[in-house]
Amino acid sequence: MKAIISFIAVLALAAIAYAGVAMGNMQYLFGVIIPYLAVLVFIAGMIFRVLKWGSSPVPFRIPTTCGQQNSLPWIKHSKLENPSGVLGVMAGWPLKSCFSARSSGT
Repeated sequence: MKAIISFIAVLALAAIAYAGVAMGNMQYLFGVIIPYLAVLVFIAGMIFRVLKWGSSPVPFRIPTTCGQQNSLPWIKHSKLENPSGVLGVMAGWPLKSCFSARSSGT
C-alpha cells in the first residue's frame, strides 16, 4: 500500500511539471530552478546530518568480560572477571589494565 501511495505521489508531481511546462510556459522553473533547489536541499541536509553525527558523543571501547556474572547461588561467580562490588572492581582493575591482551596502552 505504501508503494502505491508513493507511486501516485510521483505521478502527481510529474503531472504538475508537465502541466506547468505545457500550459504555463514554465520551462525555466521546472528545468533549472527546481533541480538546483533540490540539489541545494540535498547538500544542506547532508551537511546537517554530518554535523549532527559529528557532535554526538562517541563512547570509548569497552571490552567485554569473560567471567560469569553474579546471578544464581549455585553458579560460580567470577569475581575478578565480572565484579559485582567495589572491592572486586578495585582488585580486577590493575589486572585488566596491565595484563590484558586487548589493552592499547593509551
